Amino acid sequence: QPWDKSTLKSIEKAILASDIGINPANDGNVIRLTFPQPTEERRRELNRQVSKTAEDSKVAIRSVRRDAMEKYKAMKKSAEITEDDLKGYEKDIQDLTDKYCKEIDKMAEAKENQKLLEVKDLHVSFFTPAGEVKAVGGISYDLNYGEVMGVVGESGSGKSQEAYSIMGLLQSPGKVTGGSITFEGKDVLAMSKEEMTNFRGNKVAMIFQNPMTCLNPVYTIGNQLVEALRAHDKSISKEDAEKRAMEMMEMVGINNVEKRMKQYPHEFSGGMRQRVMIAMGLICHPQLLIADEPTTALDVTIQAQILELMKDLQKKTKMGIIFITHNLGVVADICDKVSVMYAGKIVEQGPVDDIFYKPAHPYTMGLLRSMPRVDAESYERLIPIEGSPVDMLNPPEGCPFAPRCEHAMKI
Repeated sequence: QPWDKSTLKSIEKAILASDIGINPANDGNVIRLTFPQPTEERRRELNRQVSKTAEDSKVAIRSVRRDAMEKYKAMKKSAEITEDDLKGYEKDIQDLTDKYCKEIDKMAEAKENQKLLEVKDLHVSFFTPAGEVKAVGGISYDLNYGEVMGVVGESGSGKSQEAYSIMGLLQSPGKVTGGSITFEGKDVLAMSKEEMTNFRGNKVAMIFQNPMTCLNPVYTIGNQLVEALRAHDKSISKEDAEKRAMEMMEMVGINNVEKRMKQYPHEFSGGMRQRVMIAMGLICHPQLLIADEPTTALDVTIQAQILELMKDLQKKTKMGIIFITHNLGVVADICDKVSVMYAGKIVEQGPVDDIFYKPAHPYTMGLLRSMPRVDAESYERLIPIEGSPVDMLNPPEGCPFAPRCEHAMKI
C-alpha cells in the first residue's frame, strides 16, 4: 500500500533502531508492519556487524538507509510522496545516520577497553595411573575486544591445554582443577552442555594444528562447512548456508568455489585445507578465534600467506585472537601482546615490543637467541637452550626453568 508521511516516520524508527540492533527495545511491530524487509540472512549479517565495531556499524546503517531509499524511489509513483518530501526525508535520514555513527564511535571506543576474555589462576591436571600431571599450573591473562595475543612456548608447555579448557574440549583424564574462565562476563566453566554447544562456534572458534585430521575424509568440503553453520544457526536454509560457505571460501582465498565445494579433503593441498579450517572457524562470525599452531605443518611460503590472510580477516572482523605457536617470528608479525609459557606456567607476559626488545626472563632470552635474525652478522651461530623440558609428573620446586637456567645458583 502507499506510504504516507506517518508510515515513513515509523519506518525511520525501524531503520535507525530495532532493525540494526542499536535499540532492540523499540517496537518490533513497526518493522513487521511497515519496513521493507531485507532477507533473513541479510538481517542477521547487519545485526552481527553492529555488534562488531564502529566502522562496521556505520556500514550497516548506511546499507539499510541506501536499501530503504532505493525502495522509496521505486515506489514513488504509487506512493503519496512528492519529490520534495523524498529529498527532505533523505536529508533527515542522513542527519540521523551521522548522529548514530557518532554514538556508535563512543560505544566502540568504550568497548575497546573492555575485556572479552579473562582467565584467572587456571589449573589443568591429567590424572594418569602414574600420577597427576599438572599441565597448566595457575595461569592468568585477559584479552580485550579486537586484540591479538600470542602464546609461545616449546612442546609440552601447556599452550594447547589452556586453549582446550576455554573451549570445553579437554580430553579425559584431563580436568580443570581450579581457577576461572570468564567470557563477556559469563563463567565458561559453569555453562551447561547446551550452553557450551552454543558457545562454541557462535562465540568462540578454534583452528586446529593438523587440518587433515580435523576434516572428515568421507564428506565433501561443502558438506562440512554447511554442517558447521547449520549446527549453530537452526533457522538458516540449506541454500543460504551453501551461499555463505562459498562466500567464506572466497574470503579465505579459495578460487572456483562451486567446484571446490564438491571436492573431498584429499583433493586439497595442505595450505588449502588450512584455509578451509579458517573458513569453518569464521563461518559463524565468532568474537574470539583460537588458532592452535595453524602454520606448523606448512612450508614458509604458504605460512606467510596464511598469516597475511589472518591479519586481513582480523582487521575486517575485529575479533579477538589467541595465537598459539612456538615460532617467535609469527608472534612478531601478528600479535599485540605475548604470554611466554614454560612447564604449565606463564613465565613472562607483556606487549610484543617489550618481549622482543626488553625480555626479562632467561627462558624468553633463550628463545630469542635460538631464533635466526635478519640483522645478525654472517656465520653467527644460534645458541640452543641446553637440557630437556621438565618432567611434569615430578616438577622441580620453585622456578621450573631452574635446571636449564644459566643464571641459576646453588644455594
